[in-house]
Amino acid sequence: MRILSRGMMLVALTVLAALTARPTVTVQAQSQPRFEVASLKERDRTVPFGTPALQRSPGRLISRCATLTSLVFYAFRRTLSTPVEGLPSWAETPCSESHTADTYEFQATMPPETTDADLRLMLQAFVIERFKLAFHWETRTLPVLALVVAPGGFKVKPSDPKNDPPRARGSVGCPREDPDCDFLALGSASMTQIGEMLSLKVGRTVIDKTGLRETYYFDLTWAGDTPGSPLPSLPAALREQFGLELRSETGPVEVLVVDRAERPTPN
Repeated sequence: MRILSRGMMLVALTVLAALTARPTVTVQAQSQPRFEVASLKERDRTVPFGTPALQRSPGRLISRCATLTSLVFYAFRRTLSTPVEGLPSWAETPCSESHTADTYEFQATMPPETTDADLRLMLQAFVIERFKLAFHWETRTLPVLALVVAPGGFKVKPSDPKNDPPRARGSVGCPREDPDCDFLALGSASMTQIGEMLSLKVGRTVIDKTGLRETYYFDLTWAGDTPGSPLPSLPAALREQFGLELRSETGPVEVLVVDRAERPTPN
């Protein structure tokens, strides 16, 4: 058996440490679902783009003004509360009528029964291929909001999704006195799901620390920016209706880190 010298051992350990520290670049799996047809071409500024948001309809996903940032955020379900780092500056070019550089018209088709999860995997595969995207995930300790049971206890009994009451059209929304209110209409949902949806509303990761494991019927409406709104604030609505609180603290947050991205060639 060959025994390494002290110097060779140090070199070997250094190489091993470097390999261990190298970020794990995500590789697209061959089995990942794909769009039936997908196209990406430079946006024609003579054509009004309306909303730049990605719009989904059965069997179709389109954006009249897509950017790498908007595609990545949709594909990986990122929000302001779930950061993305490392995107190049050109990835965030704003949509405007004056220029089209790095903004695209995107269209894709897929089976009408495609689930939301598979749709996002399809878009991930597309972005990885067309933008030569390489990335890895990091867990970091960042400011978060903990969803906890407020003093006085939880106020809602467990529910069964099969027994959710039918929703009348227009039954969930904003009153005339506060047309800019905010609301969540989830029906029966777990506390983890409720925390995820609250994250989208408050712009910070919400971590479930209630210890509640059942599903609960969750419809909540709270005041927007309208002065004199008759609706309660979000903290008051959570406390009064459900016996829940959001507490500021730090916690683990999954961060998407982009290692490489290239401008695509149109098709």
